[in-house]
This record gives sequence, structure tokens and C-alpha cells, in this order.
Amino acid sequence: MKKKLDSGLIWLLAVTLVLSIFWLNVANAKEARTVRLDDKKVAQIFVRAGRSTVLNFPVKPTKVILGNSGAFAIQYIENDLALSPLTAGASSNLFVYLQGRRFGFDLIPSSSADEIVIVRDILDKQVTVRIQNE
Repeated sequence: MKKKLDSGLIWLLAVTLVLSIFWLNVANAKEARTVRLDDKKVAQIFVRAGRSTVLNFPVKPTKVILGNSGAFAIQYIENDLALSPLTAGASSNLFVYLQGRRFGFDLIPSSSADEIVIVRDILDKQVTVRIQNE
């Protein structure tokens, strides 16, 4: 005797499968990393071939200098720079200029690459306090 599968059971299994896949994607999601720089610090950015890493700046970069220009592809998208290593193990330094400021980066190959790095000027965190003399 052949057993028929209940359509409700099939629906429940399908919904469970979809929710499980969604939960796995959410649980494995990486958070963006924030680095605060001045023109004396160099940040390490971890990259991996076959993946892009996005550097987000508060304003659009005016100039970019890549030390090993054949190792990475760079795309400008508004205030972002998307970096993609062209070969496995590609590394370089990178200098980004914006509003009279220079930010330095070491692009380092890693199996755990950064996906989004938010770059902020360390001076933006400083607070100036004025004292009024009576």
C-alpha cells in the first residue's frame, strides 16, 4: 500500500528549509569594521582573491595611489572604494586623499577578508572646549 504525503507536511518542510537557510545567512553575516586614522597611522585591511572589500569614507576620495597597481582592481562608487585582488596572495599599500587629508592602508591577503571597512578621521572624535575668561 502506497502512502500519500500530506500537502500540509510538505508546506511545513519547505517553510522550515527556507527559514533555516535565512537564519544561517543572518548568523554568518559580518559586521562592518570601523577604523579611525590620521596621516601618521596605517590601517591593515584584509583582502581575499575572488572577494571585494569596500572602504567607506565620509566624503568622496579625490585621489588614490596604489603601490602595486597590477595587483588590485579599484572602483569608485560615491564615497566608497571597492578593492578586488586580481590574484591570490595579492598585497599592496594604498593611500587615499580626501579634503586635504591622507589615509594609509596595508592591503593584506587573508582567508577572513574584510567586507566593509568604515574609515573615519581620528580628528572627528576630538572635542574642542572653549573657556571664557571673566
